[in-house]
Amino acid sequence: MRKLFLVGAVALFASVNAQTTKFGATAGMLTGFAKAKTPQGNATDSSTGFYAGLFAEINAGSNFKIQPGVNYANIDGGSALQIPVMAKYYVDPKFNLQFGPQFLIDLGENPYPNNYNSTNFGLALGAAYEFTSKLFAEARYSFQLNDHLKNAPSGYSVKANYLNLGLGYKF
Repeated sequence: MRKLFLVGAVALFASVNAQTTKFGATAGMLTGFAKAKTPQGNATDSSTGFYAGLFAEINAGSNFKIQPGVNYANIDGGSALQIPVMAKYYVDPKFNLQFGPQFLIDLGENPYPNNYNSTNFGLALGAAYEFTSKLFAEARYSFQLNDHLKNAPSGYSVKANYLNLGLGYKF
């Protein structure tokens, strides 16, 4: 499954028309918010790390762009790939609102393959401000839609949401 997402992301980058597409890099702070639910109660935790990645920005109209990306994410020594596919609507030439799916693929060894999903799916919302035609700041929050646990008894779940705050540069 991980290889399928990577191949898909690389194919998407390779297949876009260079005349209507810009490429770039982004990096910044990543905070993860985990919530575990059990019949006995809930527990929450948060940790901060970093992300860095590449993206393509595809023109899809005068105020609309699609931005797929691949980010390396690291929190507390655990690493993952974030694969956001954001639809960007430009409210102003320098400010856009973003919405789209985000996949998260854990890169570490999964010690419990029958009980733990190492590939997760979320919905992301965000915004970006472009200081120049090349430099921008972004903020994105993703809500995990599936459960980290699989085959768990009723009443048990673990989900993680992520906040990305960073800078990006278009080449």
